[in-house]
Amino acid sequence: MKTAWVLAGHGSHISPETAGLVWSHVDALRALNVADEITAAFWKEMPSFHTVFDSLEATDITIIPLFTAQGYFTQTVIPAEMGLTGAITRRNGKTIRYARTLSEHPYLGHVVIQRIEAAIHLLDTTSEQVAVALIGHSTKRNPDSRKATEDQAEAVRHMGLAREVVALYLDDTPSIADVYELTRAPNLIIVPYFLANGSHTTIDVPRELGLDESRRSEGLTINGRRVYYTQPVGIEDDLRQAIFELAQEAGAPLKSSDFSVGDGLRPSREPKLTASWNHFPTNGLTQLQTFITNNSGIIGQLQITADDVRHVDDSQPAETIIEPDALRRKVRENPFRPLATSNDLPCGWRVETKGDLRRVQAIIETVYPGALGSTTTPANSLDNLLKRQTGRYRDINQVSDSTRKQIIQQVCGHCVRYPAWASNEVNLKHNLLQCPEPCDMWLSTALKTMKGGNEV
Repeated sequence: MKTAWVLAGHGSHISPETAGLVWSHVDALRALNVADEITAAFWKEMPSFHTVFDSLEATDITIIPLFTAQGYFTQTVIPAEMGLTGAITRRNGKTIRYARTLSEHPYLGHVVIQRIEAAIHLLDTTSEQVAVALIGHSTKRNPDSRKATEDQAEAVRHMGLAREVVALYLDDTPSIADVYELTRAPNLIIVPYFLANGSHTTIDVPRELGLDESRRSEGLTINGRRVYYTQPVGIEDDLRQAIFELAQEAGAPLKSSDFSVGDGLRPSREPKLTASWNHFPTNGLTQLQTFITNNSGIIGQLQITADDVRHVDDSQPAETIIEPDALRRKVRENPFRPLATSNDLPCGWRVETKGDLRRVQAIIETVYPGALGSTTTPANSLDNLLKRQTGRYRDINQVSDSTRKQIIQQVCGHCVRYPAWASNEVNLKHNLLQCPEPCDMWLSTALKTMKGGNEV
């Protein structure tokens, strides 16, 4: 039996940190040898919730949702996109386990308390002089989305850590800006109940609070009160232990004998670290050599040589990259490329392979997450995709045929994948890497066009 773990996160079109945090845990879990294949899946980035299974050969797959609330995404979006029927789904000879969310694990509650206690110490004040605001995302599409933040606020109240404790929301009521009316204590500690330093915690929340992002943790004075904005609750490496425990609780089998279900589900002994390019998705490996041979070693903007993988335009790349995380940062950040398959891949690097086809596959998977697995997936239609939608993307069915073709040219025309789902509508170059259905970048662009160019 082959096993896989999939860390499911939100992703972002604005900040690399949102999915970057998820990928950092994927890298660490790969090194720990907990499963045969370990990867991530996202709503906003690649691979998508719906297509991630195309990359996996495993017959026992565990999905661990990295969300701070049991709400709209974990109860509605992920099950719909992944075709889940409950905690365990069995189909096509595979067992798919769906773990509980991080909000249902005590880890985040411990971090919230640590954030508050550290802030009180830095402000050199007492609990009686402090108000605490926990900032959650929430959504009016699902009333359960706010419950995790409310529960955390109630726990802080129960512990007596502050004179006043309120829960506020980015996409619900009471709003973030209401904090100055709802609290009176001279010191205000703001705890963003988000996992990563993404666009919500670095842009949206500070803007609503009237904070200068560059000085957010200095204890600024606003409306005559000292305001301290903490780090989000998921940035520490020990979040990995909570992920491990949630997977084990869901029944995920462990690949390595270095782990056993014991006290706190911790490793039974110090685990042996494996090579950094191991435990990537492996579906399509048998076809990869044929793909390389038939396409003169070119896949997307990658050139596969006998000894390495590099940008197709690089004859003498200056930098040799050793680790997957370094390659991911190189091709994904500075500037941030939210669509991994956009045709603006950075140059100047190479990764040695020594002719190892598995290493080649892992490198391609790092640059183009999930793309190889979807190459032979039957094309889906836009109409079928929209039938899965429960949110605002449903409105895209109102887009006219001419506008749809325009968006295909705008988005797909700058992507190294061929839109197999729109093969009868547009005349784009047929590439080896096929796209079986519209990606989130396409859907967001379509919705933005419908809304008159406003960001969605």
